Amino acid sequence: MVKRNKLSFMLAVVLMILSLVSAACSNGTNNGANNTPDNSSNSNAGETKDEPKKNVTLTYSIWDKIQQPAMEAIATEFTAQNPNIKVKVEVIPWGDYWTKMSAAAPAGTLPDVFWMHGGQFVKYATGKFLEPITEKVASGEIDLSNYAADLASIYTIGGQNYGVPKDFDTIGLAYNKELFDQAGIPYPDDTWDYAKLAEVAKKLSQPDKGIYGFGAKLDTQTGYWNDILANGGSIVSDDLTKSGYDDPAAIEALQARYQMILDGASPTHQQMTDMESTEMFKSGKLAMIFDGSWRISDIDGSEIIKGKWDWAKLPTGKVKRGNIINGLGNVMSASGKNKEEAWLFLKFLGSQKAAEITAEMGAAIPAFNGTQDAWLTSRPHLNLKVFTEQVADAIPYPSGSLAYPVWFAKEPEIMSQAWGGAISVEEAAKKVAEMMNQAIAETK
Repeated sequence: MVKRNKLSFMLAVVLMILSLVSAACSNGTNNGANNTPDNSSNSNAGETKDEPKKNVTLTYSIWDKIQQPAMEAIATEFTAQNPNIKVKVEVIPWGDYWTKMSAAAPAGTLPDVFWMHGGQFVKYATGKFLEPITEKVASGEIDLSNYAADLASIYTIGGQNYGVPKDFDTIGLAYNKELFDQAGIPYPDDTWDYAKLAEVAKKLSQPDKGIYGFGAKLDTQTGYWNDILANGGSIVSDDLTKSGYDDPAAIEALQARYQMILDGASPTHQQMTDMESTEMFKSGKLAMIFDGSWRISDIDGSEIIKGKWDWAKLPTGKVKRGNIINGLGNVMSASGKNKEEAWLFLKFLGSQKAAEITAEMGAAIPAFNGTQDAWLTSRPHLNLKVFTEQVADAIPYPSGSLAYPVWFAKEPEIMSQAWGGAISVEEAAKKVAEMMNQAIAETK
């Protein structure tokens, strides 16, 4: 009896303990949401969730209002792909552009992304105002071999890459078909040389009516640099260490251009100062001018000459057909506050898609290989192929030295004395050469 009671007691204790354990487990399960993490709802434990991308507005500065619609179209396409990044295209006229950039650079207020010209590049790169993209190139984020004529080299110095090629330009001979037709003279073609240019310019001139055959303007890239090259001379040596202005071939080419003014085949230097030669051409007062491919939209927008003009290649000289090729680049500020977003936009500006938009809208000759055809057909009434066909004849704009900003600023001051008749062309050319060589020596 005692054993039975003892067994019953022990059984009751066990049952009580089991009951308490069961209640504790039940309570733990019911209160788990309050006391312990719910592992079932945290299946990505240990993973980092993406932060929402910040909204950014980048400033993109350019100097050509004519290209503004195309640049805005590119910006719109970029934002469609990157909704958190908006781009404000800011147009600053060429006459004010570099003044503003020169002030903004040391102040650390340059635009996030902006147009760069080969003639200004050295100043901004050596001043450390531009963000290098060398690592981006090395990592394959952008391939600089995608661009024509090694244009990326224009924006490379000291082994560092800074710019993404935007477009390129060469020089053509614009002519007024109406003035040629009235004189019964065939239009310029690939057979023309400089002697033919001078001959026809004289025939087309009617000074009493304010009409001249050719604008023998005082200019480098769209002027006598092409003459010098065609005549077998050089602007500066290939290694950029010696001026070519005092070479007999260069002097002869300069004299031949100035002679057109003396012969009455061209307006005087003063006349072309009072009214720029392209404006004279647009108003029907000049039969021919050398001009750059970037002026196409401007000239074609003139109601006076629209439908009455076209392009031909530059004439050949004693040695070859000379031409200057230059290319604008897009760069980004070294002091920008949104560099990651600025790089994404800079990379997009260098893309095939951006180049296609540029070409289709006829804004400029895109630098991206294989996209130029759309540009060639953007104005079917004009012979635009002369610009792409002359790439083989062209040399790069000679700006890749520390001396360039120095001598280029002083060159027109000296040459204008010759064009104004104060000194001879030969004397001016030799003075320019001396000045250039001094600048080169001082910046070594």
